[in-house]
Amino acid sequence: MNAAPVSRRARPAKVPLSRDLVIETGLRILDTDGSGALTMRRVAKELDTGAASLYVYVAHRDDLLTGMLDHVLSQVTVPAEGDWRARVTRLVESAIEALGRHDGLALVAFGRFPITEHAVGLREQLLGLLREGGADAVTAGWAGDLIYRHIAAEAVERAESDARGRWAIRALLNGIIATPAVGGPVRLARQDEIAALQEIERRAGAPFAEVGMGAIADDEPPSREVLRGFVTDGRAWVWPDGDDQPIAYLILGLVDDQPHIEQVSVDPAHAGARIGKRLIDHAVGWSKSKGLREITLTTFTQVPWNGPYYERLGFTYISPADESAGLRAIRVDEVAHGLDEWPRACMRAEVATWRNG
Repeated sequence: MNAAPVSRRARPAKVPLSRDLVIETGLRILDTDGSGALTMRRVAKELDTGAASLYVYVAHRDDLLTGMLDHVLSQVTVPAEGDWRARVTRLVESAIEALGRHDGLALVAFGRFPITEHAVGLREQLLGLLREGGADAVTAGWAGDLIYRHIAAEAVERAESDARGRWAIRALLNGIIATPAVGGPVRLARQDEIAALQEIERRAGAPFAEVGMGAIADDEPPSREVLRGFVTDGRAWVWPDGDDQPIAYLILGLVDDQPHIEQVSVDPAHAGARIGKRLIDHAVGWSKSKGLREITLTTFTQVPWNGPYYERLGFTYISPADESAGLRAIRVDEVAHGLDEWPRACMRAEVATWRNG
């Protein structure tokens, strides 16, 4: 006996297709199986329809990705309280968090700026806050694009600490607003400024606490006697503000008859304005005038304003086997001081090929 035919009307009714439903399905596939699995055919299969049906709502896969990106950006919260810096920081953190919830979408964001409702709205919010902070229209325009790239990059690197992201956006904002740097130019430090140099060092140490390096943040600055020696020898320089008060300093030692940056510190209120670079440029110029061939330093390799920063300037790492006797002695002292609780290494830069600016 043949079974009675089953009416197709007995099937559960499908949810009507819409652009929002297609986008939400695409996000679900992205989150569960990754960007490689995100195809129009796969989305259609999830929705129990044919791929051709989707083209009524999304033109192609790129249009789907753009819609997914805009949908995620619609979840970004716009802060209403706090000064402009606090609101920019919270807005950026919210955007990074929203993108970071969807593995692979941050890479899409890094490669494009969608001209869609919520993407444009995010940029307009940033522009308004930057103008409130004192940036002119041109500066606010390129800064908004730069911060968007920062959001995408930080979302890609979301596995790293949130504190790193907070430091990075603070430095970025300082650089946008403080460029060109206030004060200057570089000058020799004076004996009556030693206490001010120690205070700069304490303030410059505070961001280390934000990346889980409290012991470094709490470490005491160089002693008055040590700093007095560099000042007396003419190898301590400062960057002064408009009132000629130091806001950054560099002290330069000699290790194996070559210059060695013992310390370079910038008050965090002026981070991102390339003041540290100007001080290093000056130290390299001094070294060149003395006929010296290279300049060295030791640094934390994974702290963004240490090793990665110096690499961008032109420093390269020295393998332990290639360390000079003087550098090895410094590393032994650093290990004894407990600094190697975090990865640390020596770096060098050639004086002759150094690029100023």
